[in-house]
Amino acid sequence: MALKNIKVNGNFTVFQDFEIEFGKGINILIGANGVGKTQLLKMLYIHGCINKKTLLSNISSVFGIDNKYRQENLSNAKFHLDNDGVNTPPAVFIPAKEMLSHAKGLPSMKKKYGENMPFDSTLLDIIEKAQAWKLEETPEIARSIIPSLEKVMRGKVEVKDDGSFWMRKDNGNLIPFSLEAEGLKKFGLLWQLLVNESITKNSVVLWDEPEASINPEVIPILVEVILEMQRQGVQIITATHSYNFARYFDALKKNDNTVCYYCLYKSEDGFTQYSKADKFENLIPNPIDDAGEKLFNSIIQKSIEEI
Repeated sequence: MALKNIKVNGNFTVFQDFEIEFGKGINILIGANGVGKTQLLKMLYIHGCINKKTLLSNISSVFGIDNKYRQENLSNAKFHLDNDGVNTPPAVFIPAKEMLSHAKGLPSMKKKYGENMPFDSTLLDIIEKAQAWKLEETPEIARSIIPSLEKVMRGKVEVKDDGSFWMRKDNGNLIPFSLEAEGLKKFGLLWQLLVNESITKNSVVLWDEPEASINPEVIPILVEVILEMQRQGVQIITATHSYNFARYFDALKKNDNTVCYYCLYKSEDGFTQYSKADKFENLIPNPIDDAGEKLFNSIIQKSIEEI
């Protein structure tokens, strides 16, 4: 199963009568700040999670707004999601923010404050999914992936009885997630989601800026991992601002990988539209590519001035 498309009838923030179709494999969203990349991922997340209720009934918690604002500004929007199976596939939303370092505090706050919790529900949901105990036997989907993750982390993830996350290094040292490098925490989160089967065949992974805080040297490893997940039957829809991350998919994909690129951009009326291509170099407009060209030209101009 896979998400095929989502329609927005009416107005929802930057979207007006908007429809976008997705590929079964890897879908990479680019675009300037404010065009709705994260909002689009969250719309898809609501349809794939939260007991499959309608989007508007959960929009307050997921988008971090109060019910009054929702009723006054967003109640005219209607949403429809299509998939190629009978049921909506299970979705995992991985936010750009690293959340496992807060695994003990946030769930307790949720119990105390309930609907008045000052964080959107995606941040709590990823903690709850990661806290599920890993299986005694490594799931089949994870067997070809976790060795690469463990090589980068130089260790494995451990979850304590109190719900806190630690990194057990290859040399035996046990490090709390709060003291681990930010980039390695992302690899650790993915490791945990794979070994506890939060991500499995037919899952949809909605990942916001997976390259954030990651050393450019290991971005190819991250891309290889995502490509292998797709080969194992996982659909990935991700948003990025990174040229290296986006470009490596064309460089590293194999014949059994399917990758689609999308650029979200504002039209003259101020609402978001999109373009689509099967190769990064064919995507127009392409603000990531344009930014790189602008930097290159600036360097050349500076060199000429110094002659």
